[in-house]
Amino acid sequence: MAPKLCLSIIVISLSTVLLTSTHAGNILMVPLVGEGSHYTVMLSIARELTHRQHNVTMLVSRLHEHKLTTSTDSAKTDIHYVFFRSVLQEVAHQFLFVDMQKAGKHREWILDVIQGTESSQQKVQECNYLFQNIELLKTLQNSNYDLIIVDSYFNCPIVQYLSHTRTIPYIVVSAVPTISTVPSLVNRFPHYPSYMPELTSALSDQMSFFDRLTNVATSILFIVLFSLINSPYEEIRTRHDIISDTSAYYSDAELFLVNTHFVLDYPRPLLPNTIAVGGLTTRPNKTLHEEWIDFLESAGEDGVVLFSMGSYATGIDEDVAGLFAGAFAQLPQKVIWKLNGKPSATLTPNVKVVDWIPQNDLLGHPQIKAFVYHCGVNGVWEAVYHGVPMVAVPLFGDQYDNAQRLVSRGMAVKVDISTLTSDELAQAIRTVIKDPSYKNNATRISAIFRDSPRTPPEVAVDWIEYVIRHGGAKHLRSAALDLNIFQYLLLDVIAVLLLAFITLMIILYCSCRLCFRGCRRLCGGSNKVKSE
Repeated sequence: MAPKLCLSIIVISLSTVLLTSTHAGNILMVPLVGEGSHYTVMLSIARELTHRQHNVTMLVSRLHEHKLTTSTDSAKTDIHYVFFRSVLQEVAHQFLFVDMQKAGKHREWILDVIQGTESSQQKVQECNYLFQNIELLKTLQNSNYDLIIVDSYFNCPIVQYLSHTRTIPYIVVSAVPTISTVPSLVNRFPHYPSYMPELTSALSDQMSFFDRLTNVATSILFIVLFSLINSPYEEIRTRHDIISDTSAYYSDAELFLVNTHFVLDYPRPLLPNTIAVGGLTTRPNKTLHEEWIDFLESAGEDGVVLFSMGSYATGIDEDVAGLFAGAFAQLPQKVIWKLNGKPSATLTPNVKVVDWIPQNDLLGHPQIKAFVYHCGVNGVWEAVYHGVPMVAVPLFGDQYDNAQRLVSRGMAVKVDISTLTSDELAQAIRTVIKDPSYKNNATRISAIFRDSPRTPPEVAVDWIEYVIRHGGAKHLRSAALDLNIFQYLLLDVIAVLLLAFITLMIILYCSCRLCFRGCRRLCGGSNKVKSE
């Protein structure tokens, strides 16, 4: 039996390899940028695709060419890059990211985008250059792509252009771990502001009347913001006869892959073509370098606190640096502080400052007792995966939502960066370390998240291959996408019913009035006869 079993395993393995090779596809991926959380999400999918022998090409702005082509990451060697002309400067390119001095003022960030930033104008100009590059367009059109995968926030309609000129199906990937009002309206997802918090609202699914009012107002703000951001691309769409909407949320997409998971996100109805693949960047931790192990083990039973505010939290002045340094000085734990540059503050011996950390691998080490973090989505998923309690220090955007979800699950304490003090931060860290409920909840959520036969990248690529095999997935498409907004919201039906109701009320009113007048005349005539 043993030889037969081994032979069966070999046959199955060979069949799997041959089947994978036979169905290997040519895939064009269009990330939002060539770095940061959005790119990391797309890269994790690309890694799984190349692992399954698919040919992957990434279309990226030339701004990132040097970094991507000189990277030592061996996982990227199988990915082919095509670069297009960039007019963005590095500083302008990071307009979405926040200066630490302005941290906590994400409403101001939203208003800046509404008013129109220089970088937004440069992005439109960059899109124009992309369409003007005839040689590049021909290369893309003649590459026989089986599928395009695009970031949901990539506004330039090049994907729709390629899709309609070459009939290439495409899939949209959202790196943001929630579905807001705008994509819900564009893609006709079921959306109810009464219990579905809007992006950046920092609300939970348990809302008071004032919360619901705020949620609706925030949703309206985002609809206006979305229209203003995408309106400059209308002229490009018209010039190139792109029939599809310029919307970054691509209502013609075969699938909508969302970096969400209901272990953190609030339960909500999804359409069949909307797939939750939250935690795309999570993976088991690798063995750390000896230098890291020595530092972690030297901390003893107190353990280590890991502190990072992401790659783009810049501009830490002396006051802000002093705030963090003052908090860490009060801790018995050692601290790993990931920081671009050197802090302008006096540090105690328990603090190790570095400009890069193997974040996922550190979070998987048992000596990490707490993670102080700005709640960028990928780091949040890594903390969830490894079951590490957190102190959430959100700076802007969806980080507030991510922090609120962690708090609602009982695995984090949230602090306000705009009013934070050293004592408050130190107390928050002590709370998540000493109160066992935070670690217990983090461990429980980690177990729920991991309880799946497939990893998030595997699930995503399973569905991508499904679309390639069948040439699309239109059978999963809702008929609601064929309706305009008035039909979808039944505004035309409501208008007719309201008109019918008003007409009926008028008829009843007129009928009653006529009857009343008739009765008065009849009664008045009878009284006159009796008096005679």
